[in-house]
Amino acid sequence: MKSEILGKLYGNYKFIALAPAFAVIIDYALTFYLAGDTSMITTWEASPFVRFAVIHNLMAPYLIAIVLFYYTASYAVLKVLHNTDYYKFGVLLILTLSFTHVFGGLSWYFRNALYSNGVVALSILSVVIAVILFGFSLLHERSVTDS
Repeated sequence: MKSEILGKLYGNYKFIALAPAFAVIIDYALTFYLAGDTSMITTWEASPFVRFAVIHNLMAPYLIAIVLFYYTASYAVLKVLHNTDYYKFGVLLILTLSFTHVFGGLSWYFRNALYSNGVVALSILSVVIAVILFGFSLLHERSVTDS
């Protein structure tokens, strides 16, 4: 029963695409709740976009834009990959990005250099997954066209 439900969720790219959108909402909710005040955010937040949005009082439109961007980009990538062997890597990438955002929001709770470096490592892992996926897809396409 559980594996059947997980299988349906895994195959539903529209549902999986929601993960980074919700993760960024959680990230910024935790950031604003745990940071204490906006001066902490403008001083210590890693994202220059968030710092800019806070300084210029644009956080609400920025949050709406980033949520829509994450959902649209995730949806597009997973839709393209859905019936390919690369879909599992797309899902892994989407989930890694999502976890990175949630852990980034939690970094305001821990306020620890080791923890923050772990969040950066997850970000780098996301980039590595994306580059590997792109590289494999190029190699696969090249071998198909050469045949």
